[in-house]
Amino acid sequence: MQAFTAQLDAVLNEIDVKDVLRKNGDDMERHQLSSKTNPFGAATLGRLEHNSIFQAPAPKKRRLNPTTTWAKYLAGSENSKCLSALAAEFLKVCKSMDSVNEPLATLFQIYHNSLQSPPRSALLLALLYNIFHPSSTLPLYDRIKSPISLSKSFIQLTQYLDVSNQFQWTGTMALILRCLQQPDCETIPSETSVAIMMSILKKINVLPLNCNHDQKECASKGLEVIQAFLEIPSAAKTAHATYYDLLREISQVFPPGVVIHWTLERLMDHLQERRQNLAFLVMPPDASWPLISQINRQHEFTNLTQRPSHLLFAPDYEKGIKDGQMTTYVSLFGDLLYQRAPSDEIFFMIRQLPHNAKGVSALRESLVIKTRDVVRCCQRHSRFHEPRQTDMHPPVTANPDMVIPDNIDFMELLIELSDQLYAFVGSELSQISNIYPTGYSVLYEDLIVDYHALITPSDKGPAELERDNTLIYLLLQLIHIEKVGGKDKLLAQDYAGDEHLFRLLIALYNEDQVNSKDGFYLRDLALQCAISHQQIYIRDRSMMKLRHPKLAVIWPYYSQICYNVQSYFLTKYKNNLQDLTCLTNLPTQENVKVAMESQIRQHIVAGTLFIYLVPNYQGKEPELDASGMFLKGGTLSHKLLDMLNIDTKHRLLGLIYKMMLDGEQGPRFHGDPPPQVKFVSPYVIDVVYKLLSSTPCSVEPVIKVLFDKLRRYDRKSIQDVPMETTRWQFTVLQLLNFRLIRPLKFTATCAHLLHYMKFALSGTKHRALHNLVEACNHSALSIQTSHKFLRSLVDNKRERPFWFEESEALARRAVMTIARVVKLRGQGDAPQGIIAEILQILHKHPIVWTEEIMAFFPEPVRDFYRNRDQSGVANGIPGAVTEGEVSTLLEGTSIHNVLLVPKGTEPNTYILSHYSDMANHPFFLCVFWEIIIIHQQISETMLEDVRAVMLQFPPSHMSTYTQQLIDYALWKLDPKNPSATDAFDLVVRVFEDLVWKYQLLSIEHVLQALMTGHPARSGDLGLKIVIQMTIHSSELSNRIAHWNSLGFNPRSWEEDAYYEKLQSYLARYPEYFSFEAHEVRTGNTNIVPPVETPLLVSYNNVLIRLVNIFDMIIGRFIEYQMTDTLITFLDQFGSMYLYHSTPMGFVRDTLLYYYESPTLRDPRVIKALVKLLDFKQVELSPVLIDYIQDANRSEEPFDEHYVHEICRKLAVSMDPKECGMKTDSSMPERQYREISNPAAQGLYIAVIEALSAPIPRERFMEQLLSLVLAKRPGSVASAATPSAGSGVGSNGANSTSRVVPEARVIHAAGLLVSALPKEFMDQFFVEVDSFTRTDETLLQASTPSEKSTAASRLASATAAYNGAKEAGAPGGSGGIKAESNGRHHDTSVSSTGKRTTAQDMLLSSLFSSYTFNRHNFRSNLPNSFLTFFHAVVHYSSADILLRVMKCLENWRQGTCLPPPEGSSVLNYNNKLIRINSQYDSLRDEEIEEGNHGDEGDETGENGGATAAPVTDPNMLKKMVKNRSIRTDTQLLFICALIGPLTHRFEKVQIGGTTGHFFVVLVELFTMVTDMIEVAAAPGLCTLERVIDFIHHVRAHIPKDPDTSARLALLLKGMRPWLQGRLGSIV
Repeated sequence: MQAFTAQLDAVLNEIDVKDVLRKNGDDMERHQLSSKTNPFGAATLGRLEHNSIFQAPAPKKRRLNPTTTWAKYLAGSENSKCLSALAAEFLKVCKSMDSVNEPLATLFQIYHNSLQSPPRSALLLALLYNIFHPSSTLPLYDRIKSPISLSKSFIQLTQYLDVSNQFQWTGTMALILRCLQQPDCETIPSETSVAIMMSILKKINVLPLNCNHDQKECASKGLEVIQAFLEIPSAAKTAHATYYDLLREISQVFPPGVVIHWTLERLMDHLQERRQNLAFLVMPPDASWPLISQINRQHEFTNLTQRPSHLLFAPDYEKGIKDGQMTTYVSLFGDLLYQRAPSDEIFFMIRQLPHNAKGVSALRESLVIKTRDVVRCCQRHSRFHEPRQTDMHPPVTANPDMVIPDNIDFMELLIELSDQLYAFVGSELSQISNIYPTGYSVLYEDLIVDYHALITPSDKGPAELERDNTLIYLLLQLIHIEKVGGKDKLLAQDYAGDEHLFRLLIALYNEDQVNSKDGFYLRDLALQCAISHQQIYIRDRSMMKLRHPKLAVIWPYYSQICYNVQSYFLTKYKNNLQDLTCLTNLPTQENVKVAMESQIRQHIVAGTLFIYLVPNYQGKEPELDASGMFLKGGTLSHKLLDMLNIDTKHRLLGLIYKMMLDGEQGPRFHGDPPPQVKFVSPYVIDVVYKLLSSTPCSVEPVIKVLFDKLRRYDRKSIQDVPMETTRWQFTVLQLLNFRLIRPLKFTATCAHLLHYMKFALSGTKHRALHNLVEACNHSALSIQTSHKFLRSLVDNKRERPFWFEESEALARRAVMTIARVVKLRGQGDAPQGIIAEILQILHKHPIVWTEEIMAFFPEPVRDFYRNRDQSGVANGIPGAVTEGEVSTLLEGTSIHNVLLVPKGTEPNTYILSHYSDMANHPFFLCVFWEIIIIHQQISETMLEDVRAVMLQFPPSHMSTYTQQLIDYALWKLDPKNPSATDAFDLVVRVFEDLVWKYQLLSIEHVLQALMTGHPARSGDLGLKIVIQMTIHSSELSNRIAHWNSLGFNPRSWEEDAYYEKLQSYLARYPEYFSFEAHEVRTGNTNIVPPVETPLLVSYNNVLIRLVNIFDMIIGRFIEYQMTDTLITFLDQFGSMYLYHSTPMGFVRDTLLYYYESPTLRDPRVIKALVKLLDFKQVELSPVLIDYIQDANRSEEPFDEHYVHEICRKLAVSMDPKECGMKTDSSMPERQYREISNPAAQGLYIAVIEALSAPIPRERFMEQLLSLVLAKRPGSVASAATPSAGSGVGSNGANSTSRVVPEARVIHAAGLLVSALPKEFMDQFFVEVDSFTRTDETLLQASTPSEKSTAASRLASATAAYNGAKEAGAPGGSGGIKAESNGRHHDTSVSSTGKRTTAQDMLLSSLFSSYTFNRHNFRSNLPNSFLTFFHAVVHYSSADILLRVMKCLENWRQGTCLPPPEGSSVLNYNNKLIRINSQYDSLRDEEIEEGNHGDEGDETGENGGATAAPVTDPNMLKKMVKNRSIRTDTQLLFICALIGPLTHRFEKVQIGGTTGHFFVVLVELFTMVTDMIEVAAAPGLCTLERVIDFIHHVRAHIPKDPDTSARLALLLKGMRPWLQGRLGSIV
């Protein structure tokens, strides 16, 4: 090597010397010549040469290609001699080292070092070129046997390359080309290839725009090298790089906005087209899916810009966002704000925002957009342009009349928006302070500027809004915030300064609005109220009207109204609080005056209302309640509280919490009330409920504080807690269980509710409190809908081994809840293995179920219990008390003699001592039962001793002891028991007495114990007793009848007399929790042991608690198919469901969970179930309501129009622009509805309407598809061309215009399908399979294979069916050439395989924007179906990926796949909108095959392998009808189906690996390319798109050995050119 290096240096030095001498001679000759001819002299010439603009053009010479030039260069004797010497030395060193790599690397290094010397570099370049040139005069290549590593060499060659040096550039490009074209050239790594191509492109891009011929030649040679990297070197080689590799880097090297040299435009256009075509496959036709709060899934929060492929498709994303085709952070925030989303979802979105100005403005922008939409909605429903008669001159009276519109439904929108603005402007969001340095997400000064921009025209167009006083009203809610309107703060400084913000506020004012027919003083005098509120800060008030001329007209009259309202409030209300009715049930006029006062003066209204609710005690009896446990104040209606200023609501709520709920020693009162006054008034709790409901967003910090305190007290429950704590817990849990459980359902707190009561469930000593805690647990379990609940159960910090250790009933309820959540929401979103882990920590004993119940469990829950049964876990009843044990206690001991002999003859000392041991507790009730059965009645003489014993039982164990008693009693009746007795009626009567008359047992415990669902228990007997104790129970019926007679308002927020009515009910049917019912009933005043400290019952009662148990009973009747009994039960107790916390949720969940039950196929059951809803609170379809209420109503109205209306109504409820304003004034305000989120409410209603209607799911899906796919109202055949767009029917008389739905309707349809039972999803994927395989539009857009006669097609089909392998596509390099129009063409494709212009136009519309197609009359079935498919998948759990995977696995079967069956799409021929091309060969062949039943499949598929030839015509017909995936466009359509799902497939293991679906995709690609002949030739644009897509998917799927091995095996079976194009995927 040293000798070679020395020889090389000697030769090169000699060349340098000769070059210097030759250069000096040439310079001297040129200088002498110039001196003679240039009149300016040599010095001037030197200056002119320096400025090349004055240089004379070089004489033109004939251009030679690099090879010819180098040949002449080598022909020189000196160069030839040098090359020969160097070549000999190079071969010598290679031979001595037996390697070529090191000498070659040395040669490249010397070449790089000599780039500054053209003679040296030219000689070395010629040597390198000859080394790699097999036909050179120095055939060194043939003598080099070892392979040559080129990767580093190529990088070194291009690293210092200068495009301005034409000889060096073209020579280097020629060298690289020669290297790449060698048959045994190694495959350059794709990263290296891309780096070289990028280097070449960047150097070409610096060429001048007016480049000369040499520079053009340099660019051309550079592009040839790039093409060589992308082409396949040979049939057995893999391309060095792919177009996708180049696409991934090109966007970073040439980002948008960079000027591209014109020589690169053709390549860039081609790459851009490939990127756009790929973008169409990875982006749905419309991805503007609304985000549904609290029903969403984790992937729905993932913005497109967060995906790994964002940089590649950034221009396409931006265009889609601009066209409204995709979601943005602004739109997602808009969805959440519109749907009253909890703050945790808002914060989750905020954390994902990019940390830049655009990111932090997303929430602010969405708030402004919502404000704009709300104001527009109010303007649409108001008559602001119709003036009313107004006289502003007469003096204002002391009690001014308020101007109020006829309809003030819009106020609920303003209340909601005010609440949200107050929350995000007024509250310091510490969780996002790292993003927002100020600590605030939105600033007041920003908001007022944005509002002013809404009413100001711009260069882009007119103003978005007319001036509207609503904007001032909204800003007025923020002025009360201390940081905004307080002393020395923002507004104070502005009023004392230039009044910039004040000027903007005045500019928003519309003076005509207040004088219109829909004028509203509360809104239209907001400016005057703001000025009154801030008047102390305004400088020089006397000159204010001169500074702001608009105030001169409106200020005098309306300011007097504001002043009089203040005086009126002081006189009428503040100074008259001794009248406890002065603020009760006020008319709207008075409500508006009080609300205006809250806007004018900051704290006076809140203080007045608090004193009205909690009066100062002055020793007067009327101030005490009849029970003497609280101070009796006044009541406040929800209408008054809703209208108050937001800050006033917060102030009032803060006063109530601080004085009533915050103290460790209980409520604090003014004055000195009696000692027994230790409870918060129920009327105050009512106000708390109404305030929390009215302002849910801004009061979340208050709710958090309340629940934090509840958690702290819960942890103290295992200890002896003071009575003040017990009273506080009882008060708050009543509020939670009977009022707040509904609004909490769709909050972040919902999933964690059990954590706030887990210690109290076991440790509470007070029996009334424990009863309430159990009821709260049932309620909390009944409202769960999210996988967050499952994650909350797997609490790694739990201090207890089991959630419900003492209560099997609650554990079983939890299992049913888990089953419902998993079944309705899917298991794909839950962490793997979490379900089994949860089911093991619910109860200390194994829970066993009957097959009737497990039949409805989702698969993971059912498998858990069945696998455990098979593992040998004991299935007996845990802790069961046997007859022998009871007999021993009765006959073998004298412990229970006190219960058997007359009272007073036997002391109870022994029995109390015996049962002081907890181990003996389970036996007492069974012994007591046996004594009752012996006497055939309950002897009241022993009840005192029974009570004394039972008071020793921990409250947490009463459920278990009741279960053991029920098991014992059922066994005594079970026919399988040899000693069973026939005393069923007696048993029922005794249970009734124990529950209602003596109240020794809880009716909730008894009913749950009778229907546990344990196979070892007598389930049939238990359900019979349930029927007797509910349907046939006079006690229960009488209580319900009395309850109904008292007239409780189902709208609890409107019921201000609830406490009085409840006391009236309890006076007749009192409830006891210390087993003292008999003592009280007999008039015994000296009860021993004494009863517990009484607690104030504000809401708690057995009937409302039973509603949760009724839910379970209904489920059992459905599971055991007790149809008639269920109908009777629903009819009898349906009235109680008016007081259910979530009746709509229960009905929806029941319809979904038990969908496959035969019981729910009975229309009577459906009608009875839906009747549980209050039609005055739920906006169901009038068609459905008529059907439900009329037993004889026909089913004819349930046609496709009914289904279409379901989707359209749901689409409106999902659209933030609609604002969710109610159309029926009789409906409740949004904040008090069961579901305040209009989108979620719309979805619940849509599910109920879909499942309650007498429509089979097949017909329902058919009607749904007729909407999505734009079915015509009649049977009309469309023959539209891509350009025309309008169809011409087969009979012109019936031709009608098409109805293409909006994208939001398709999204709504997708959301609905994702929320329906899995059977609907099964049917949907039947349609997916059928559409993909049979749709004519896909066939029309496909590239036809080469066909001849019907006989040849028959032979081809026969050969394919018998497994004959057709010949591959024509060989060759398969170069992909970029034509000027961006299309790919290849001369090897025969004329019969050419694509037509109509096909290309049709193909371009299949995957483009849905809205663009709709607006440009290009709508087509595949595009609509893709939009629908991705809407369904987007709103579904990860389980749906398994279904998609199943489709792919089926499609890869080819001709072995059975024909599609059960699809409604097959019936849509000539009925739906289609775009037909004039060149429709595949469809024509289908018709022709239909006329020739003995002909085979026209596509010549292979894959069905049989030994004998096919001669049966029926078999050939079956092959034609098979319709397997067989065309390039069908394959492209499949890519568009799974493209947008790639990011979700990455996180899911299917088939054992995350790459399984990719392997199946490649298998399908191989199958299709084997089927088609001409279409599979290199250069087909559709297959090029598929190849790019395959590379894109592979780039985002983790590589693993198994996947790579399977892919390598697949590549071996592909056509050679495809092996080269796809070789890098291994």
